[in-house]
Amino acid sequence: MAKSRTDSRWVRRCLLCWLGPLLFVGLAPSLLGKAQEDEFGALGLLLMPLLGLTAASLLGMACSLAGCPFHLVLLIQVPAQVLIFFYASHDASHATLPSPPLRGGQGAVVPAVQPAQKLHPPALADANFKPSGQWDQSNFLQKTKTTIPQTMSVVLPCLNEPYAAKTVMSFCNRTPSEVLEEIIVVDDASVPPMEEKLKDIPSHCNLKVLRHKESLGLMIAKQTGGDAAKGTYIGFYDCHVAPAVGWHKETIEMLSKKERRLVVPMIGDLDMDKWDEKVHGALTAKCYINFNADFWWYDDESDFIPVISGGLVATTRKWWQDSGGFDPGMRGWGGENTDQSLRAWLCGGDILRAKSSRIAHMWRVDSDPRTLSKFKLHHHTDNLARVAAIWFGEFKDKFRDGTLDPSLNVTAATRRIQDLQCKPFVHFLHRFRTLYRGGGVLPDKVFHLQLKGTDQCMTKLSKGLGLAKCTAKTTHFHLANMLPHGFPHPDDFDSPQSESGHQVVCGGHSAASCALCPQGHGQEYCHMDCRWLFGNCVPREAASHAPLAPELRFSGLRLWNSIECLDRLDASGPILYFCDITGHNLNQQYIFDRRGVLHHGSGKCVTVDSANHIVAGACEGASQWEKIEMFVPAETTRYLESVKRAGLTDDMPDG
Repeated sequence: MAKSRTDSRWVRRCLLCWLGPLLFVGLAPSLLGKAQEDEFGALGLLLMPLLGLTAASLLGMACSLAGCPFHLVLLIQVPAQVLIFFYASHDASHATLPSPPLRGGQGAVVPAVQPAQKLHPPALADANFKPSGQWDQSNFLQKTKTTIPQTMSVVLPCLNEPYAAKTVMSFCNRTPSEVLEEIIVVDDASVPPMEEKLKDIPSHCNLKVLRHKESLGLMIAKQTGGDAAKGTYIGFYDCHVAPAVGWHKETIEMLSKKERRLVVPMIGDLDMDKWDEKVHGALTAKCYINFNADFWWYDDESDFIPVISGGLVATTRKWWQDSGGFDPGMRGWGGENTDQSLRAWLCGGDILRAKSSRIAHMWRVDSDPRTLSKFKLHHHTDNLARVAAIWFGEFKDKFRDGTLDPSLNVTAATRRIQDLQCKPFVHFLHRFRTLYRGGGVLPDKVFHLQLKGTDQCMTKLSKGLGLAKCTAKTTHFHLANMLPHGFPHPDDFDSPQSESGHQVVCGGHSAASCALCPQGHGQEYCHMDCRWLFGNCVPREAASHAPLAPELRFSGLRLWNSIECLDRLDASGPILYFCDITGHNLNQQYIFDRRGVLHHGSGKCVTVDSANHIVAGACEGASQWEKIEMFVPAETTRYLESVKRAGLTDDMPDG
């Protein structure tokens, strides 16, 4: 009986000893996770096997002290030690190592595309990657603190492009190898194939060529390249550009801060001979659209961009995949830039320019045959109409005077909008209200311009502006373009251009009035008490300092439902050109004085000659114009109502 009680006691003591290693094994995953969080490095990898050995060794010591029979100690300790070591090692090797990043692999190609043709197999980013999927642990121990690489896939859509090789080599030479994931040239059925022109590209450029069987257009080519890209970020660029050294840095920095983002570089002029940016050339990046989905350039101090110009933009691969890229119904070219931009702004993203990321671009110039396109497309859709049908919502009746085809099938695109929970178009207009309201795209008043004392109105003809009988079809105008600093007030032109009865100081001389200061020398003799304004020397403290009514806070004259404004005033009258919405273009600065005389910044006025032609002439005795049949346009009324209905306020971001 005593022996039985003694046996039960040492059995219980032995069982308690054996419980210790089991606890270590149960805690293995959490202890291992803690090791990774604390960045133990190599110790984190070996922690569990060491703990298993320690536990098994303590088991043997404890069992001996507890008086367990020696044969039981061997029977338990040896198998337990082997099992614990195997379990802990197996757990560590499978639970702690991340999957290796795959670089340079081939991606799936859309059905319309032939299988990817890789001219030179790119080197693997990490020599530790094994085809079997196993990892070289010896080298991995040295990389436990390495972050996931932020790589860029450069996508170049090309069709019969003579400068593809130069463009590829520019990106290859000016992008660090650790950043350049790949250069993907999408050959949109060029003749001969682009592969022949790119056969000498070195293998370290990581070039891939994907070829379409037939030419499907720019956005389909971009879609093919974007879908095949493997980089963290995807840069879409034209096949005739040259990036500057360091072009990628700010672009990647901006993209790393927000997933749903597009980044546009500063776009410069390309020197065709040097294949580099022209010295002292112009730089641009920003565009906007009107209600016809036409886009044009502008610039201001904000780095936010309403609409990208088209061919030069980068985004995250995640956003490319989530957003779906472009409207799948588009063919040809044009419109994809607006579609992509509105998807960003209305679906939770934004668009920024990277001021230090510079890429020189070859512009199409009729006078330089080297720049002319070498292709014709056989597949083309009305992509701007598709943009309006997809995105304009309650404003789409403004598109081309209400001629949008209601049968246009945009079901796939609108379904994607619903999936992304995108906002209505008014949110885009309100986000850039300084531009759309302050620049006059959403005008306060629209009117006809009637030649005073006649039934004739200014209207757009096949060439320039002329006169026609005032009817509902006569061209409507409205004030537009922002008001730059120093722009005159209508009352500035009411001062009599004669002696005022007191002397004024005009720089190095005096005169009886500002009007007499120039003495035939023009602006250089108009200083001190006077200032040069619209070709006139006027008092410096003139009425221009009086506050302007909101409807007068514009510097130009725009054709309604158009992207054109009155530009340079020639002898044959004003020419028409794309509106400079910021108001800084002196050619587009026009103002009505209180009498209805239309002054131009050159000092001349818009008048009518004896042959009833609109011409430039002296302001003294110039024709007078009346704004007739003024009304608030429907788009402005709708905008104000939609803003109120959506709860949008003036303290929200603008511009």
